[in-house]
Amino acid sequence: MSETELPQEGLGDRIARLRRTKGWNQKELAERLGVRSNQVSKFERGTYQPKPGILGPLAETLGTTVDFLLTGREARVQRDQRLRNLLPLLENLPEDLRDALVSALEGVVKVHNLIEGYQKRTKARQT
Repeated sequence: MSETELPQEGLGDRIARLRRTKGWNQKELAERLGVRSNQVSKFERGTYQPKPGILGPLAETLGTTVDFLLTGREARVQRDQRLRNLLPLLENLPEDLRDALVSALEGVVKVHNLIEGYQKRTKARQT
């Protein structure tokens, strides 16, 4: 589902919608955030605004950005939490393995960019 703002959708509506797309009830989201479920209910109803300190964990848990939660604007960069979780583990690998991994990842990115450029050029020629 695209994170585009729905008409008249507020912060609470966005929280509720993103929670539902994860298949969680309010209690499950509350447990993941370490808050009481009645707080999540208040966030969603708009009777209580999340404090700044909870916005980051809330956005991360819901797989979005604080900017999207607050404004409803599409997030420019969507971060993959799986990669972030792996980073500390990868940094602890021996240097030779880290070097090999970095080279492999740089190769993947380079190939992806080449394919993407080729597809854009091909599409431009077809129009």
